[in-house]
Amino acid sequence: MSDHKLQELIETLRKQAVESGEASSREIVEEARQEAEAIVERAKAEADEIVRRAQAEADGKLKQLESSMEIASSQTVTRLKRAIETNLLALPLSEKVNATLADTGFLEDLIRAVALEYTRHHEKSDLQVLVSEEQRERLVDFMLALVREASEGEGRGHKGLTLHAENVDFGFMINRMDGNVTLDFTGEAFLALFLKFLTPRFRQYFKNVTADEGAGE
Repeated sequence: MSDHKLQELIETLRKQAVESGEASSREIVEEARQEAEAIVERAKAEADEIVRRAQAEADGKLKQLESSMEIASSQTVTRLKRAIETNLLALPLSEKVNATLADTGFLEDLIRAVALEYTRHHEKSDLQVLVSEEQRERLVDFMLALVREASEGEGRGHKGLTLHAENVDFGFMINRMDGNVTLDFTGEAFLALFLKFLTPRFRQYFKNVTADEGAGE
C-alpha cells in the first residue's frame, strides 16, 4: 500500500473517530441538559408544594386565631354586659329591697296585710311567720296584736299565728302548719321578681352591642 493510500485511510479513520466522538459528546451533553432540566423541574415542584403546604398551614392557623379572637371578644362583651347589669341594676335594686325589708315598720305592715288576707280567704290553718332573729325580737308585741286581730276577723274563728326565727336575712316567709303552702317574701324572692320584669327592658340598651363594634376605629 502506498504512503498516499495509507494516509487517506488514516485520515478517514480519524475523521470517523472525531465525528463519532462529537456525536457521542453531543448526546452526553443533551442527556445531561435534559437531566438537569428534570432536576430543576422536580426541585421547583417540590418548592411549590412546600410553599403551598406552608401557606395552607398558615391560613389554617390564622383562621383558628381569628376564630379564637372572635370567641374571646364575644365572651368579653358578654361578661361586660353582665358586669354592667349586675352593678347598675341587680346590686342597687338588691340594696334598695333589703333596706326596705329591714325597716321593721314596713315589715309589720306587709306581714299584717299578707296574714290577714290569707286568713280571710282560706280554710283554718295555723301559720308560721319566719323572720330573722333580730326582727323576731322586734316583732313579738306586733305578733300578739296580730293574733288578736286575726281571731276577730270576719267571724271565721281563730287562726294560729306564731313567730319563729329562721335563716332569713331580709323579709319573711309564711308557712302553713299543715305543710302545704310556703309564701316567700324574702329579699331574694322580691329581687328575683323585680329582675324578671326589669332585666329584659334593661338589656334592650345593649342588644346592639357586639364584639366587632368600633373595631375599625
